[in-house]
Amino acid sequence: MTQHLWKLRESQAPPLRPDGSRLPADSRVVVAYDLTQDKELRNRYESAFGTLRVGRLLEDMDALAGSVAYLHVDDGDPDTAPPILVTASMERLEVRDDTLALDDDYNLVGSLVWAGRSSLEIVAELRHKADDAVALSAVFTFVARKRDGSGSHAVPPLSPDTPEEQRLFDAAATIQTARKAQRQAAKDPSKKAESAAAREVAVEELLKPGRVARDFPGQADEGYVLMTETSLKNALTTQPQVRNTAGRVFGGALMRCALELAFATAYAFSGCAPTTRSIEQVDFVRPVEVGALLALESHVVYVCSNNNVCVDVTAAVWKPGTRESDLTNTFSFVFDASGAPRPLKNVLPLFRTEASMQLDAMERLKTP
Repeated sequence: MTQHLWKLRESQAPPLRPDGSRLPADSRVVVAYDLTQDKELRNRYESAFGTLRVGRLLEDMDALAGSVAYLHVDDGDPDTAPPILVTASMERLEVRDDTLALDDDYNLVGSLVWAGRSSLEIVAELRHKADDAVALSAVFTFVARKRDGSGSHAVPPLSPDTPEEQRLFDAAATIQTARKAQRQAAKDPSKKAESAAAREVAVEELLKPGRVARDFPGQADEGYVLMTETSLKNALTTQPQVRNTAGRVFGGALMRCALELAFATAYAFSGCAPTTRSIEQVDFVRPVEVGALLALESHVVYVCSNNNVCVDVTAAVWKPGTRESDLTNTFSFVFDASGAPRPLKNVLPLFRTEASMQLDAMERLKTP
């Protein structure tokens, strides 16, 4: 299915409008998952727990979003090389249907909702065919780069054509404006110092219980585990079968690897097979080349009162020959562990980096 989604980029979008813009419909992509009729497709997407495999769907959603982006930027001229499109981030994936039943048919729908000068925001949704209800949704941000590496590449403006398209465009534009304001505020030395001071106080408070557990184990509160003790690790060599059109490992494959390690981490921590609730944030810091030695490390960073378990995963490329390593990706997941056979333990950070990860998870979950 992922290969099929990539081949959609060979399709030709309608010509640009006279003002150089495109309609959302020009790049919208819909792919059918007829699981009730295609046994081979059903087997490919079945998880060990009899539901749809979210990690596999993540790969498809990233490929789908990339095809939407490509159709929007393609000028229709075969003599013109399109820009390189890079997944900059995935803001959030939300699981709205916990069952993700295999005995149902779905459509995967990709829609461009906002376009800036060189960036694109794309919504990918897995919808039930029967009633069009959304089972999974994710928001991807792509950026266009010039092929010669000289900087960003301008993309066609987006012209919303319906009230719903205008609503989505305005909502995305509001978020983009707020992010720009935050970046500008972060440059203000006084506000930056004030924010850093407040964060330092919060980090110190989070570190206190862990220090008690380390220094005075006989007096430590019960029902805790140190964050370092929740970690799992995995390492793999990236293969050419998961490269994108730029010849590097595509983001969906990285997200699948991270999700499956995070799932195992939450499973080992809670004692039950958890339900994927959401992916709060995915950042693509550096590209990953084919043939790279990719190391992933996970930690349970926070446990909510409703038995939601927050797991962070970092990915880094190891270069044994030069004894170097580079951070490439960070991922933040939330799992529902309501089926845990025993009460979940609180996670205590022992180091400042751990306290910072816990604070970030707490702040993300407070954001609507």
